[in-house]
Amino acid sequence: MDFKTFSHFRAETRAEFDHIEDWLDEAFGDSRDNLFQILDERPADLAVVAAKRRKGMKYFAAGRCAGQRLFASWLFPFFEGDPLIEDYRAAIKDVLKVAGGSVQPRTRHKLSFDLGTLYFTGDNVGNIFGVVASECFPMDDAFKFLQEMLDIYDGIDVASALDTADPSIWDEPHFRDDAFGVKELATGAWRNLSRPHDGFCFEPSAEFMAAAGIRPAILRI
Repeated sequence: MDFKTFSHFRAETRAEFDHIEDWLDEAFGDSRDNLFQILDERPADLAVVAAKRRKGMKYFAAGRCAGQRLFASWLFPFFEGDPLIEDYRAAIKDVLKVAGGSVQPRTRHKLSFDLGTLYFTGDNVGNIFGVVASECFPMDDAFKFLQEMLDIYDGIDVASALDTADPSIWDEPHFRDDAFGVKELATGAWRNLSRPHDGFCFEPSAEFMAAAGIRPAILRI
């Protein structure tokens, strides 16, 4: 290969790299450095690192203080498959165990931990309701969702149903995850509060979202 041909290919290669650089700037803007930090992590940790950085309200759980048993536990759309679900579940169980008895009905409580923020409240029969969200998710929206969940469960005789349930049923995942079949209603309430960039590790630029055809209405269907 002569020098002229080599120079031609080198220029074309540099141009391609320039296009990639431009795309990164357009897609991630000021978050570009954070992207490279994630890519530098060990491959085995990427799923966990990404899960920690994803924005939005990720997880909901509800349980009774007596016995520290959950009767609702699920990830919201955009977050299904999150490898940290057991950690979220453990966090709400810790609240049931440690603080449950002191949580007054419909009061607001916030607990920051290394996986985000746990917002929780209680009802008047000894149940705790909580969500795990990223730190950037608005606190008022988190509690707006929890208030809706309290209203939904107020129409259900949770105490009687749980008191008369066969003890072995607590070992059934479908009972623990959605004992009263309210997940669909909860998902509807969640969609009304989700933001255009929820589910992303970074907040994409407006240009990137427009190019990808991502609009708030699409995310809330």
